[in-house]
Amino acid sequence: MTYENRDIRNIDRNFDRSLASPPTQSGPITSMQNISSEKALPEERLHDMSMAAIKEFYSANDENEVALCIKELKAPSFYPSMISIWITDSFERRDMERDLLTKLLINLAKPRDGMLSQDQFIKGFEYVLADLEDAVNDAPRAAEFLGCIFAKVILEEIVSFSEIERLIYEGGEEQGRLVEIGLAAEVLGTILEMIKSEKGDSVLSEIQSSSNLRLENFRPPSSNKSWRIDKQIGSSFKLTLKDGEDKIHILSPSQEARSNVNHSKDGEDKANFSSLVNCVISFASSE
Repeated sequence: MTYENRDIRNIDRNFDRSLASPPTQSGPITSMQNISSEKALPEERLHDMSMAAIKEFYSANDENEVALCIKELKAPSFYPSMISIWITDSFERRDMERDLLTKLLINLAKPRDGMLSQDQFIKGFEYVLADLEDAVNDAPRAAEFLGCIFAKVILEEIVSFSEIERLIYEGGEEQGRLVEIGLAAEVLGTILEMIKSEKGDSVLSEIQSSSNLRLENFRPPSSNKSWRIDKQIGSSFKLTLKDGEDKIHILSPSQEARSNVNHSKDGEDKANFSSLVNCVISFASSE
């Protein structure tokens, strides 16, 4: 897989998605024009202010100061780009700084502050995913780092799992590009691993049951390579043997949650069934 080289800091192309530069003023400037100009800072200035704010935050760890800096931007339409800039920049930082950023974003979205809306997060995540193919050139683990951020956002109920999953599935410079090149499988695989690690199988199954997409759809078509999501594909189905039947039933987490299948079989059937389950799971993991 080959990616074009690009400096991760050159993500200013997000700006023209969210905010147009103010028109040039001519003639005497009235006080009203001064107010308007202050509310529509140039794109470069917004970029510099947002980057200065996050760098100062990593040094001082003062969330209130960041909130004040965001207010000074006076540009809510720029917030999605700001989110994207901060996350993409974090791919080349230390784990501690990424953890600080994730906590900051979550707190800025909670009702106490409420500075960032869910829609702004969704649009910002969309921008990050659009640039992810380029970002992995400078930060090869960018997909994994992004998956960790997404997992925490999901667990804090800032954005739903189904919405994040949709963004990943459709994400890329062109729609579906991340699935095609395998980055979608890495991001989603990391999300599922982290949710399972932090909250256990029951919470993971509950979250997955809200999904309308199959995990297999996130693997690159016709790929024989092993991807991070493969472990979750192998463990996301439960095999059951109904009484009086000779066939195996494969249930997704949502189907299993609604199922009242009676699994009681005699000792010989249980041993045979257990052996078959192990064979199927091994096969699924090796695919």
